[in-house]
Amino acid sequence: MQKRALLLSSLLGIALPAGLLATGRRSAQAAARLAEPPPDMPICRASAEGGRSGDPDFDYLERLGLLEGHLLIGRRLLEAGQSRLATPHFGHPIRELYTWLEPRLAQRGAPQFERELEAMERFAEAGGSGTGGAFAAAWDALQPKLAAAQRALPPQRRASPRFMLEHVAMMVYDVASDYGESIERGRIVNIVEYHDSMGFLTYAAGVATAQRQGAAPEAWAEAAAVIEELQRTVYPDLMPGSRPAQSISSVRARYDRIRAIAARAAA
Repeated sequence: MQKRALLLSSLLGIALPAGLLATGRRSAQAAARLAEPPPDMPICRASAEGGRSGDPDFDYLERLGLLEGHLLIGRRLLEAGQSRLATPHFGHPIRELYTWLEPRLAQRGAPQFERELEAMERFAEAGGSGTGGAFAAAWDALQPKLAAAQRALPPQRRASPRFMLEHVAMMVYDVASDYGESIERGRIVNIVEYHDSMGFLTYAAGVATAQRQGAAPEAWAEAAAVIEELQRTVYPDLMPGSRPAQSISSVRARYDRIRAIAARAAA
């Protein structure tokens, strides 16, 4: 997690705990192969800790976005018959994101959905392929609950182009962070982190598409173009090649571009 901590410190200008900055690097052996981390390795630890921005609404929506991003990539992997690779993207949200979200959902009067997350994880763990049966039942039950969780934000925040563009920018920061975590010595060695970043970008693309129908369509079209470029150039295929398609700094620069778009938008 060292690279993620340094990236967070440089982008947001905050002081991080010494223990986090001192986290050790992966061993040199890991750089020699494309590897899935152990099942108990934290995937979203930094994003799950909460309180990064000082804005409860902003942090809440980010955690929802991270959770949905995991589910989107997990579903896509199941559709591709990759249940082993899909499993972490249903398990880690429960243990690292939902734990943070659960009391905040209750505070905002939004429905709980741990049961649906657990059902999807069980399906993937059992080697389920495709997205029918028990998975489809859990997925369909979850969607209105996710929508209700987003509606639990104050309406003026959801209607603010600047707030929502900043949210999408933060998701692209998370993309850059996990993309960076997937790379060691110029090679993609951690496929789970790579898929994390792909899922977060898929979620961001969905938000940008939906928001283009409302206020500030020109700003949203500009942001959507940045995201579409990232999808096309960095994630052309579900499975990565051994070497990254673009540098970490190139992906990180898209965060800055969308933040600049947000700064020009109406509050």
